[in-house]
Amino acid sequence: MKKIFAALAASVMLLGGAVTAFAEGELIPNEYYTANTKPDERQKPLLMDDADILSDSEEEKLLDKLERISSEHGIDVAVVTTYSLGDRTPMEFADDYYDYNGFSEDGFVLLLSMEERDRWISTSGEGIEIYTDYGQDYMWDQILPELKADKYYDAFDEYADLSEQYIKEWEKGTPYDTNHKVKGKLAPIWILIALGGGGLIGLIYAQAVKGQLTSVSMQHGADDYIRRNSFKVTDSRDNFLYRNVQREYIPPAEKSSGGGSSTHTSHSGSSHGGSGGKF
Repeated sequence: MKKIFAALAASVMLLGGAVTAFAEGELIPNEYYTANTKPDERQKPLLMDDADILSDSEEEKLLDKLERISSEHGIDVAVVTTYSLGDRTPMEFADDYYDYNGFSEDGFVLLLSMEERDRWISTSGEGIEIYTDYGQDYMWDQILPELKADKYYDAFDEYADLSEQYIKEWEKGTPYDTNHKVKGKLAPIWILIALGGGGLIGLIYAQAVKGQLTSVSMQHGADDYIRRNSFKVTDSRDNFLYRNVQREYIPPAEKSSGGGSSTHTSHSGSSHGGSGGKF
């Protein structure tokens, strides 16, 4: 009987410690997650740099941008960095961080874990429609070069800009997806360089061709190119020889793969989209 009471007392102490940790804003160990522990209000800022990979000025600028985007559109756009994931996968950590820190029902969080260089984006509510599987792939393609080069602020800043672009397109009723892809942007300076370079090459080529024709004088009539009485037609007729017909197979248009977002259920029972890998 004493062993039973001791075990119960230990369980109560562990549970009490978990509740205290949650009250202080920390994540609760997996075994204590329930659907009833999600706070009603946000417990963390939209930027939490626990891994300390950003300077103070970078944190200030990035947080200002995340708060502006989130406030204007009613969608939480968050970033969290940590040194270690503990005993969780990147997906579990990102989902739990979003759910158990009281973020809006609609939004997403970008996670970086430095210990194993893990990355993940977790989407929730309307954020699942905003960041489709295609949209996530495109976003990773844009920021992975910066992440691999340890240019973390540049990567997070691009993520914030893309998130706002995605949100605006979703608000129009046309979220980016396999049947509505993001159009790449070309900086104005490169457009000017391309136009100027093309014009310069064309001018050089024209001058070169013109230089090869300086020994030729222009004639004003076709008669100047024909020797008189050198060509006589004695017989004229048309003969049909053969017909050449070429056929090309045009395959039917491919059916759309459907696009959309893959989802899963988190510890809290909420539905999330997301993707990630290493960087």
